[in-house]
Amino acid sequence: MSYKHVIITEFGGPEVLEVVEENALPEPGAGEARVKILAASATFTDTMVRKGVYYGFKETPPLSPGPAEAVSMVLSYVTAYQMLHRIAKVKRGQKILAHGAGGAVGTALLELGRLFDLEMYGTASKSKHELVKSLGGIPIDYKSEDFLAKMQAVGGVDAAFDAISGENFKRSFKSLKKGGALVPYGFYNQAMGKGGNVALDYMSVMLWNILPNGRKASFYSIGDLRKKNPEWFKEDLGALFDLLKEGKIKPAIERRMKLEDAAQAHKLIEQAAVKGRIVLMVNE
Repeated sequence: MSYKHVIITEFGGPEVLEVVEENALPEPGAGEARVKILAASATFTDTMVRKGVYYGFKETPPLSPGPAEAVSMVLSYVTAYQMLHRIAKVKRGQKILAHGAGGAVGTALLELGRLFDLEMYGTASKSKHELVKSLGGIPIDYKSEDFLAKMQAVGGVDAAFDAISGENFKRSFKSLKKGGALVPYGFYNQAMGKGGNVALDYMSVMLWNILPNGRKASFYSIGDLRKKNPEWFKEDLGALFDLLKEGKIKPAIERRMKLEDAAQAHKLIEQAAVKGRIVLMVNE
């Protein structure tokens, strides 16, 4: 039995992604099980792993509407859920700011926040504003509008979720009200070669916690948190599958692409040309 997979043998651009077809499917050994992969997500986190800059380098499975929706839960939705409830610990009716609100994690933040009656603001390009609105968010054009001024005009936010890095972290921190939480979870600018230093940005953010302003900052990494609290990942993924099964959430999937199109998917993601997420369908 043959199978296909996408591999990389060196860090680099989308061109390093190689689709390889193997003629022999290994037989599972003792204590192993063969799992059929129906879909694979393509997210900005994947592009960071591809470049080598990702910093956080017994029950019945729950039912779900389909493989494309199910695979969206594992990274984007767990990230959003844990940032909201494990890190920021938002309370019903609070205000949040989500950067990249039209992307995979951003749309998940909005959809999950809407279930919690949050007042949500999201930065996004103009072309993604209708998507942000449809998920209950108030869009802010990051190219022409000052998000910090807008947040200060509404009295600040209780939590800000930022994967942009550098100067943006600082402005997001200033957008918080007293007692608010900044949750950085990525370094977009560095990943895209737009300058900055991951280590320096990380240390700077951690130092803000000693300021006597009642605000706090906590970095989030799904990999680190899973290692530290593996039961949380299991609980949170289960809760998300329940929401999916009940029809309370529906991932924004703009495109379903073939596995062979993985490099093209990465190009679209890096161009910020995707509304929501791309899913790679293995058997299509």
